[in-house]
Amino acid sequence: MPLSWRSRGTPLTASGRSQLSGLAACLFCLWLALAGTSTCASPLAINAPVSLAQLEQRIDLAPIMSYWLDADQTATLTSLPPATSPEWQTNAGGKVNFGSTRAAFWLRVSFTDLAQLRETTYIRLDYAHLDAVDLYLLDDDGVLQHVQTGDTRPFDNRVVRHRTFLLPLPTDHSGPVGVVIRVATQGPMQLPLDLITRSALDAEEKPLHIWFGVYFGVMAIMLLYNGVIFIFVRDLSYLLYLVYIMTTAALQFTLYGFSFEYLWPASTTLNNLMILLLTGCMPFTAIAFVWRFIDLSRIGDRYDIAMTTLLLAGFAAVLLGAFVMPYMTTLKLAHAMSFIAVSAGFYLGVKYWIKGVKAARIFALAWFVYMVFIVYYLLAITGAIQPDLVSRHALEIGSALEVALLSLAFADRLNAEKELRLNAQLKLNQDLDLLVRERTDELEKANQRLKEISNTDGLTGLCNRRHFDEIFALEFQRAFRDKTCLAVLMIDVDHFKSINDTYGHPFGDACLQQLAQLIGDAIRRPPDLAARYGGEEFVVLLPATDLEGALHVAENIRAAVEKSPVRDQGHHAQITASVGVMSAIPAHRDQREAFLSRADAQLYHAKRNGRNRVEGTDSTDEPAATTPSPSSRTAG
Repeated sequence: MPLSWRSRGTPLTASGRSQLSGLAACLFCLWLALAGTSTCASPLAINAPVSLAQLEQRIDLAPIMSYWLDADQTATLTSLPPATSPEWQTNAGGKVNFGSTRAAFWLRVSFTDLAQLRETTYIRLDYAHLDAVDLYLLDDDGVLQHVQTGDTRPFDNRVVRHRTFLLPLPTDHSGPVGVVIRVATQGPMQLPLDLITRSALDAEEKPLHIWFGVYFGVMAIMLLYNGVIFIFVRDLSYLLYLVYIMTTAALQFTLYGFSFEYLWPASTTLNNLMILLLTGCMPFTAIAFVWRFIDLSRIGDRYDIAMTTLLLAGFAAVLLGAFVMPYMTTLKLAHAMSFIAVSAGFYLGVKYWIKGVKAARIFALAWFVYMVFIVYYLLAITGAIQPDLVSRHALEIGSALEVALLSLAFADRLNAEKELRLNAQLKLNQDLDLLVRERTDELEKANQRLKEISNTDGLTGLCNRRHFDEIFALEFQRAFRDKTCLAVLMIDVDHFKSINDTYGHPFGDACLQQLAQLIGDAIRRPPDLAARYGGEEFVVLLPATDLEGALHVAENIRAAVEKSPVRDQGHHAQITASVGVMSAIPAHRDQREAFLSRADAQLYHAKRNGRNRVEGTDSTDEPAATTPSPSSRTAG
């Protein structure tokens, strides 16, 4: 049927239909153009998503991401250039370090197939010192998540508590997801962006924490060693050296974000201030240490004294500037002066080595090694080179080597005061040897006590079940090997639940303690062993004991319990015990559990036959035979 449009009952003419079709086509094309323009122009648009279907461990996003520089830091998410705009620069070279800049960086990358991720996966910005980081998760409908973080924002703002910046990707999203990141910082603009799974992150963190454990361990050893020497020699050089070691270690702890995570997570001001203060304090104490070590006030010329005085004044200005000058200005000044200070240390070391100061040779080598790593580090943070594994750890490697070499230089220097050094070292070694011997003896006693505690039941003082199982396994194997009898007694307090319900648990504990004492009194031979097996049940192991001997011991225990009423905290009660006995020569090496089960079965027969009695057997195959004691025939 032809399409028609009725107006006042009049059919549409062919000409009218033609005009209407043309108008509809124009409107449809206009709608497509507007929709396409809207999609392309939207800053939220997701383009060229990376499939995560085959993700194994990690993807380096630096070569994949696009970035845009917001020169005046005024752009917002909705005012960004369109995703297809040429203003977005591709990072095909995988550049990570963009140097120091006042511009804000916007990064863009997108993903698809998130539902196929097999574990938690994070977007990671792996540099701890970025002032303001805004992370947006987007889809075609808008913003899924917005996280504000950075080291000028409280640590608790982070979605994942980690020294770097992590944002988990949603695994329940069927469509593509875009990630837009805004970064603004006064320090180095380092943007090592990657995608990493939880297992890969854990695998990376383990060696990193081991590395830092080794580094801080070395610094702690150097601090302790030189601190002990300082106590004896009272040389100001050592004190300055100790302060230098502490500030060096503290700076590394802060640079890697550990201070912000563990020491002042709520204080963003303190976090940035401490970086500046430590960056200035470390070379300040180094210069003061150099002055004292070489004894410039006595042997230095006026040029060397003037140079070191100016450096000290310069770093004092850096420390003051941390409170009043812009962060970036103070940091650049501190870095430049630090390089000059390290170079000066190397120069003074070489100069006074040539002049005959023997210790200065190792001193010069220490500052040269540190200078090499400082230069490499400064090249990386200024953007002259791209960061790598060495540059990221240059300060730790250089400072650890320098500290170790400076310790050797101190040893050389103190050889000039040989007599004092030897006496101090002798006394130190004697004290340390005495301390080691004392601590070794204390440790042996403590270990013995811990072993006893670990093998003993806390309530009754008898062995615990774990220790019994160990000894029983050994004795069972010995009895099997030597073809000798082995006996086991299973002992249980009759009506113990009723006692607990009537008199309370403290009185029940007193009953168990008394029973344990009576059992201990009844076994005399060294190889015999009594243990609390669980609850109100006890077990006795009697090596080289036949059924007759085992029944005799069991009857002695039962009779002693019957004759010994329990008195505790005003309560008085007569308790009884049932005993199951198993004695036999083990026929098979692996029948320990069956052996115990036979003793437990005899205990069950004693309970079933009226309690307060002894039941025993010497068979592992036949049904248990009742072997009552004289009193068991009259037991209730």
